[in-house]
Amino acid sequence: MTTYPELLSNPSNPRFSLQESEIYSIKEVAELIKLEQYSYSLFAIWNTIVINIQRRIEFFGINNFLEKIHEEKNYNQNAHNLKERWLNVNEYKLITYAKELNLISNTCHDLITMIYWMKSNNNTKANENIEEEELYCVLILLDKNLFTKEFREDQRSNNETTNENVNNQNRREEDLETLNSVMTSKTHQELLLKESVKVFEKQQDEKQKEEKKQIIDKYI
Repeated sequence: MTTYPELLSNPSNPRFSLQESEIYSIKEVAELIKLEQYSYSLFAIWNTIVINIQRRIEFFGINNFLEKIHEEKNYNQNAHNLKERWLNVNEYKLITYAKELNLISNTCHDLITMIYWMKSNNNTKANENIEEEELYCVLILLDKNLFTKEFREDQRSNNETTNENVNNQNRREEDLETLNSVMTSKTHQELLLKESVKVFEKQQDEKQKEEKKQIIDKYI
């Protein structure tokens, strides 16, 4: 029997180094698993991964990312929150970028790639084959290979890097100030996650079934 992941039971534990938007998504993973909507929980897991990788790249130094990957046109340096800055950067390619910057290991890269394809293979027959224990295994591996790993910072001592680190800190402070707006943005995934919370707030069986149907419909 697979152990219930601590990541689900206590995502606020400091050892995970998660911010509010990531904690919010992990809580929604737990809610969707309780609903036995295992395939849809993969979207919430993926959302958490993407936010975490984006933060790691910015913490390391966004100029390193831009110089190596040449994504100047896609990454919006003038935006005031994390989501807007990364809006036009391909999420799948983002994982490769993180690997090329040595911010994640080969094992972590392969694990995240597997999750991407599990999420993308969104047909009914495949969804029925996803089991609760598989999700627990995925989360335990993410715990070990991503969420508990320290954020790397560029240690070069030149002025450009120093100024960049100050800018990165300013960005992180702005992100904290705009978390509410990020979590209330009307993307199809976030609407689904908010509906899953409503499901669990309803105790009557009829209302619960109806809201559950609404949650699933948002992914279809």
